[in-house]
Amino acid sequence: MKLGIDEILRIIREEGGKLRGNQITAESEFPKLQELINALAQFLENTCLFGEMVLHFPDMSYRILKGVSDWRTLMTDALNYTKTFVKILDEKSVELLGLLNQEINEDQRTPEYVNPYREGAQQTESAKPKKKSKSKPKKGPTLSPAKTEL
Repeated sequence: MKLGIDEILRIIREEGGKLRGNQITAESEFPKLQELINALAQFLENTCLFGEMVLHFPDMSYRILKGVSDWRTLMTDALNYTKTFVKILDEKSVELLGLLNQEINEDQRTPEYVNPYREGAQQTESAKPKKKSKSKPKKGPTLSPAKTEL
C-alpha cells in the first residue's frame, strides 16, 4: 500500500506539472499530443485511485501519508482539477471525488458525512443497543409433551 501511494503521488506531481506547463484545462481544447493525452489520463486515473484507497482504507492511508508533508495540498489541488473534467468522468467518479474532498479536508465535511471504513465508525455502530426480537407463541392447538411418570 505504501508503494502504491508513493507512486500515485509521484505520478500526480509529474503529470500535473506537464498539464500545468501546457495549460491543459477542462475548458481548453483536448490535447493532440499523445504524451499530453497520456499525462491527462494518468492524472485523472491516479487521482480517482487515490480517492478509492483513502476512502476504503483511511486508517492505514493516514499512517502512510503522515510522513509526506505536502500530500493534503497536492491532493486537494489534484481533485479540484480533476472534478472540472465532468465531460470525461462518470457520475460515480465525481461522487467519489466529493467524498474524498470531505475525507481529507475536515473543515469541508457535511454533518451527514461518515466513512464506514474507519475503525472508529465501526465501533460506534456496534455500540448501539440492538433490539431483541421476542418469539411469539404459535397460535392454534399444540401437543403437550409426553409425561413420564415414575
